[in-house]
Amino acid sequence: MVNINLTKEEILNRIGYFRNLRNISAYKLGLELGHSKTYFYRVESGEIALTLDMLLDILDILQVTTTEFFCPSLKDDDKILLEMINNLSPENKQTILDLVKKLK
Repeated sequence: MVNINLTKEEILNRIGYFRNLRNISAYKLGLELGHSKTYFYRVESGEIALTLDMLLDILDILQVTTTEFFCPSLKDDDKILLEMINNLSPENKQTILDLVKKLK
């Protein structure tokens, strides 16, 4: 099984991914959370700490399960690729990341 540890930035990026997928603006999400229009912008920028309760509320608004958020379904080839990358040295991981960025 592949272990994927998400950083704070990656978690915030995943929220942004699902927010955009659901076509909900940061402004609207902030209001749906019961806060000011700039509240969620401050959460996404890391200015306001994301609590577990807030994350669960966000996922509820975005209609995303915790399993879908933290364990997206991967194809077998993706799992193999992640496993292989996970076993690389930090230097080789960076090389792969640089290559993928160039291919984008």
